[in-house]
Amino acid sequence: MDETTMNPGPVGDRDTSKTNRYQQLIEWVFQRHYVAGDTAVYWERSELEEGAKELGIDLPRNLGDVVYAIRYRIPLPQSVIETAAAGMEWIIRGNGRAKYVFNLIPAQVRIRPDMALTVTKIPNATPEIIAATALGDEQALLALVRYNRLIDIFLGVTAYSLQNHLRTTTRKIGQVEIDEVYVAVDQHGRQFVIPVQAKGGNDEIGITQTEQDLAVCADKWPDMICRPVSAQFVADGRIALFELALQDEQIRVRRQAHYKLVPAADITKRDLDLYSLVSDADAVDAAVVDPPAAEG
Repeated sequence: MDETTMNPGPVGDRDTSKTNRYQQLIEWVFQRHYVAGDTAVYWERSELEEGAKELGIDLPRNLGDVVYAIRYRIPLPQSVIETAAAGMEWIIRGNGRAKYVFNLIPAQVRIRPDMALTVTKIPNATPEIIAATALGDEQALLALVRYNRLIDIFLGVTAYSLQNHLRTTTRKIGQVEIDEVYVAVDQHGRQFVIPVQAKGGNDEIGITQTEQDLAVCADKWPDMICRPVSAQFVADGRIALFELALQDEQIRVRRQAHYKLVPAADITKRDLDLYSLVSDADAVDAAVVDPPAAEG
């Protein structure tokens, strides 16, 4: 099977009409509450309906899509960005069921695939019927990661998919969704819970999703070690995996690796020689690296 099957590549051009509409709604809500000097601006999802009515614009069917788009796909309105002090930026956090807060936090480092990394070719084990019927970028990416055991390979553990699209609630944040949850064990018997977020070509890896993943793990599986992972399609057919952590109000990358799913015959002796450069000691170190601790 061709390695590009189920890999649609980068998402096409953004729908500028939707972008403008979502930004107008968020701008209306922010300006309704913001007072100069604020570092937290509280609001509720129902206000998007009020904003749409007052602005005379069509309301999206799924109000949650407005928040998701602003978090991961499109920038905040310029008028909102300009209220942040130098070195700071606004993000949207959950604050209970259907409630949110704009928080002013230190400016985040944008996490993007490092195209200078070597690519590890993996024999493609995706069933062809799955490749032919997966719906959408996210479902395709999650299926590729699952059927090719990329979580196991990436983290050096034995991992099992526990649940897809886990929707639950956490204290303070409210309703959250995790794309897929794995549980795993390593050679020392340590047990892990691994929340995986799937990102298309235009979606950004943001601090709010990682915060939510860690919060869910702390609530639901307090005795297991949480290791958040993000998976992202890259333009040339590879899949980038990131192990994430929170440090000093910043999202950080503990490790990153790139994989490409290919027919087994496409893995050459030269490829295998390259992979053999990783020493046994390095391989053991990678498998037993201390996992991140959830911040309170």
